[in-house]
Amino acid sequence: MAQKSVRGLGNNAWCRVTDIASSAVVRIDDVIELEVGKVGNGGIFISRHEGKIVFVRGAIDGERVMARVTAINAKWIRADVVEVLVASDQRTVPPCQYAQSCGGCDFQHVRLSHQRDLKRQILVEQLSHLGGVELVGDLPLSQIVVEPMPEETDGLRWRTRMRFQRGSDTSVAMLSARSKSLVDIHDCQIAADDAVAVAQSAKKFVKAREISVVTVNGSSVPQDSTGGPMIDEQVFSRTWHMKASSFWQIHRKAPETFVTIVQEFAQLSIGQSALDLYSGSGLFAAFLAKDVGATGTVVAVESSIDAVRNARRSCSDLAQLELVTSDVSKWLSENSEKSFDVVVLDPPRTGAGDIVCVHVAQMAARAIVYVACEPSALARDTATLVSHGWQLTKLRALDAFPMTSHFESFALFERTDPIQNDPILKPEPSSN
Repeated sequence: MAQKSVRGLGNNAWCRVTDIASSAVVRIDDVIELEVGKVGNGGIFISRHEGKIVFVRGAIDGERVMARVTAINAKWIRADVVEVLVASDQRTVPPCQYAQSCGGCDFQHVRLSHQRDLKRQILVEQLSHLGGVELVGDLPLSQIVVEPMPEETDGLRWRTRMRFQRGSDTSVAMLSARSKSLVDIHDCQIAADDAVAVAQSAKKFVKAREISVVTVNGSSVPQDSTGGPMIDEQVFSRTWHMKASSFWQIHRKAPETFVTIVQEFAQLSIGQSALDLYSGSGLFAAFLAKDVGATGTVVAVESSIDAVRNARRSCSDLAQLELVTSDVSKWLSENSEKSFDVVVLDPPRTGAGDIVCVHVAQMAARAIVYVACEPSALARDTATLVSHGWQLTKLRALDAFPMTSHFESFALFERTDPIQNDPILKPEPSSN
């Protein structure tokens, strides 16, 4: 097999190059030449080599690159760019010196405007192929855009929650991409200015391998072994008092921005009702409760005891808000006779799933507001809702995680067909 060495983007990226014409078996650490195609979900780009799909990290669509093979499967190859032969005009110098080795960001080498277009492509691809969506209301799906977050200029210093590894004596570390190996860092461009320094100082009293840092009101604090300290997160005029380890949106502008969109989509009035599923610490539920007023009702269902405790502590003044600690699917199966004007779904990355979506679809609601951080999950659940009499009428996507491949989507579904009895919810006949 013909081989040669190539020096790539990193100072030590000397690798074996496979002569493509030889049709030799590709091995780990071989370097192959690739024509880069479209973006794929998860921040990789799609290429092909000798009949196999190649998932390429560090590329941009339209480029020609040399990439080092990092993993091989019977059907696919994973590879990281080591040299760019023909560069895209959307390529830029990463603002972070650790961008190539650190696994925290996917798109630092891509201009910010093109990052958002790549995310738009991911959303359109997932919704069209997995969700069967062509139109959002009367708008072609292809015309959807991914919007910047408010006050976003350069995509940096937005992240309020960070998890660092201990690293060396003089630094903390991040995990490298798709690996448990560590990359020592002295700064993180997407974190608050003082986050790394706070984590480094915390190594003196935090003995765990992982050090979590939370930024509140511009100042960073490390978590202790109990998940503390207690912090205050303010959203508009309401304050959440919670442990630093509690789940919270990580973009500094996300809570208020997301609440505003959910309220805009829900369009609740005084005296109406809403069901908030996967309600967390009650972020959406609190403001939906204000929208329906004292004569309305909001039921918030969440399985995490700690999250519900946060909601009770922070929303005790809202008598119209009922907080329920329960598995969502279990609660729905036990309360199928209840009806609400609006249902809000904010499931984990895996999505709500068929059973939950069908239960929700059969409720006598006028609207479903779906909040998603994973486009493939949104697409699968969209297909379920559409097949049970609902239409996707509004869709917004926000670049809430710049420099990464992630983004947040907000979907409004409205009913198109009368409620149908669905066999998926009926018990199977007894064999006795």
